[in-house]
Amino acid sequence: MKILVVIEDDPDVRFLIETIFAMDSRFAVRSSAESAEDALEAVRTERPDIIVLDHGRGELTGIEAAQQLKVKAPQTKIILFTAHAELEARTHDEPAIDAFLLKTNTARLLPLAQELTDMLSLM
Repeated sequence: MKILVVIEDDPDVRFLIETIFAMDSRFAVRSSAESAEDALEAVRTERPDIIVLDHGRGELTGIEAAQQLKVKAPQTKIILFTAHAELEARTHDEPAIDAFLLKTNTARLLPLAQELTDMLSLM
């Protein structure tokens, strides 16, 4: 079972993400957080395989949070899932972010997570 942590401030989007991952029994959503700050504790206790991370509106941006999350959970794969297309270029130079996906492309979220977790299995 692959453990998933969702970091999303919009409850409707959080529900959508959880619903998408419920379609694959290999994933279990263990924790949802509204902010990156809340997620830092969840990562320590849950040890997730995948984090779906919104760019957010908390004190930490998604990119800043990814750096801290990766320190706490270096094997975790992080998907920056955002509405901000302009962030994609910045993620190419950020090693803490394993994948970038726009929220307009929700159909790609589960396959992308599956690809990333398959990479974990090969390690």
